[in-house]
Amino acid sequence: MSLHLKISRDAWGTWSVHGLSPMPAAHFPSLSASIDYARKSCNAAQATVELFVDGMYIVVHQERGWPRQLVASENNRTCPAPPEPDVAPGAMVRPVLNWLRGLRHSGAGGRPAAARERGTTRSATAH
Repeated sequence: MSLHLKISRDAWGTWSVHGLSPMPAAHFPSLSASIDYARKSCNAAQATVELFVDGMYIVVHQERGWPRQLVASENNRTCPAPPEPDVAPGAMVRPVLNWLRGLRHSGAGGRPAAARERGTTRSATAH
């Protein structure tokens, strides 16, 4: 015979386990703590586990021994790997260097070529 367990978050933000006894076991600090309690309390017997997590409904059938890990262990959490850069190294430096070279070779006394063509100066473009 298979157990039928329900694990959900209560109004206080803690977790409850229903189905192991007439009264639910309550006030677990995390989902993983409530799952650990359920597994240990039923001696990892075969069970259907219903999880209600932030509006999501999940049903998992666990064979004897509970071989499926439902959540990551709180003790073994790892930091996520940093994302790979989208650009090759130096790709952002090259446009800046080209812009600086353009200023140096413009002969406009440090003004970009577009400003020289319009006849504007830095003081005229500043607010």
